[in-house]
Amino acid sequence: MVSGKSVAGARSPRAHVGEVVLHLQQIHSAVVVAVAALRQQNCDLDEDIANLLQRSVADRIHDQIERLQSALRTLAPQDRRRPRGR
Repeated sequence: MVSGKSVAGARSPRAHVGEVVLHLQQIHSAVVVAVAALRQQNCDLDEDIANLLQRSVADRIHDQIERLQSALRTLAPQDRRRPRGR
């Protein structure tokens, strides 16, 4: 049986960051759908909650996705220079 730690250690940092980006994109999509649903209801309180979710959650997640994608672009050339098997 393989522990979670050894499985994570077997993946490259690039693969791990890519997985985190994918999860953040999924979370971002869920928040955007919730914001749209709240706004569609057209209730004053729902609009306030939608704005809060947009600014405090969706926008911040989007910023983190962009930062991680930038880090991935930086890692890409380094991954190609590494000899295979390391």
